[in-house]
Amino acid sequence: MSSRTVEELVSGILRGHRRDLAQAITAVEQDELKADALLSALPPAPGAFRLGLTGAPGVGKSTFISKVVPLLIESGEKVAVLAVDPTSPVTGGALLGDRARMSSDMGDAGWFRSLASRGSTSGVAGCTDHAAEILARAGFGIIIIETVGVGQDEVDIARLAHTTIVVAVPGLGDDIQAMKAGILEVGDLFVVNKADRPDADKTVGYLSNIFKRVPPGAWSPVVLKAQALHHKGIAEIWQAIEAHQSYRASSGSAQVARAQANCEIELRSFLQQAVHQELSKQIDANPEMLKAVKQIVSGETDIYAVTDDILNMLGLSGKALGDNRNSL
Repeated sequence: MSSRTVEELVSGILRGHRRDLAQAITAVEQDELKADALLSALPPAPGAFRLGLTGAPGVGKSTFISKVVPLLIESGEKVAVLAVDPTSPVTGGALLGDRARMSSDMGDAGWFRSLASRGSTSGVAGCTDHAAEILARAGFGIIIIETVGVGQDEVDIARLAHTTIVVAVPGLGDDIQAMKAGILEVGDLFVVNKADRPDADKTVGYLSNIFKRVPPGAWSPVVLKAQALHHKGIAEIWQAIEAHQSYRASSGSAQVARAQANCEIELRSFLQQAVHQELSKQIDANPEMLKAVKQIVSGETDIYAVTDDILNMLGLSGKALGDNRNSL
């Protein structure tokens, strides 16, 4: 996992050592399957609250976080921020952009970490869920997850967060229309930031009209204005977040169904990662691989036949693959 053992990292995390926490997150970021050993050794933290923020680049997600975190810390909360950033093509790490400024303002009760998206198009890194759970078990009561800001594909945040905020700015127009099939469907709150700009009320009205009709008993998304840079609207937004939390607590059956659906998605993802890793090890260790590559290049066989042969060699049926590729 690192130069430290799982026991050493867990012991350090529970004693509040930031370096051990950082090493644990790094280990999970590099290999998600390592989360199992860490989470098995850390005590559960079912009461931690996850807040998700998504929206196009430049709408003010990071600014909102930088204003709300000090208020939460001042009220006695321990707050962690996971900010998903584009991946550097050189190092494979996160391109921090202007996120670095956030970490310097959080103090001892706050914690900031940038995660590399590593090719994910869902707005969150693959390890985000495990990283958030480790932070919760490290004693952070509120975990804020900021997506990379790639657009309407960022729907995974709704699975990871208890409350999801979609941040927009005035004048999006056609962009909002295009977003309707994506992130507009997963937001619990919608914040029109930079509300001192022209057309702010028009944007609020447009968004509000989208959510006029909701099924009886369902949560009706709230649309609010803010000027995060000037601390305007922050308190009202947090009140709306608390209202959504109260709704979640009172709608037990709906939340259980959502939790079960999310758990199934997570379980499938974890199983796929585990199977992929194990198969990769077996394939890499197979001496027939190089021979098969040479045969494919020379034209003696094709990649489909070789795939079937390797699957059969590993004890898996290659017939299903053959059936699938012969049907459209």
